[in-house]
Amino acid sequence: MARALLLSLLVRQHLALKEKFRARYPHSWLVWESGVWNVPENSEQNHGDTRLPTSDLRDCLPAGDAMCFELAPGAGRDVLPLGRASHNVLVVNDATVSREHLALHHQADGRWMVESLSQGGPALLSGKQLRPGQPTLLESGMQLQLGDVRLTFHDAESFHTRMGHTAALVLAQQQRLSREKPSP
Repeated sequence: MARALLLSLLVRQHLALKEKFRARYPHSWLVWESGVWNVPENSEQNHGDTRLPTSDLRDCLPAGDAMCFELAPGAGRDVLPLGRASHNVLVVNDATVSREHLALHHQADGRWMVESLSQGGPALLSGKQLRPGQPTLLESGMQLQLGDVRLTFHDAESFHTRMGHTAALVLAQQQRLSREKPSP
């Protein structure tokens, strides 16, 4: 499986690492935007009992946090299958996503293409239906719609820009809260 991190945790790393963040995360990303999550009925895991690894995280993770998938090609990993089944490199465990929904293809020039799989359900790219067997070039900001799941593609530069904007919002919110906090 590919490296997947919560957006809020990446923002914290962005704030701490500053320019070193770019070196640590030089790849493209696919962001599972927050929204409705439809837990599969026949899931192999009991999601009803899912708990945070520690109660200390409860206060620091925002509601509706997004999941970020790093698209890092490697030896034998130029094709990243995406779907609900656990054997996919990118697992999106939502009942509205097919077990094998689509595949992302890394090109020699560093760009990514997306292909809808024939056994998968419908997939939209920026509102247009993807046809099975017809790979389509991904560009930063394009959104994939798989059932109720919305994924945004970012190349490395646009992902770093998004992290910068999100980090600035977090800092502004923290500063506002600290000003509003009554003195003891």
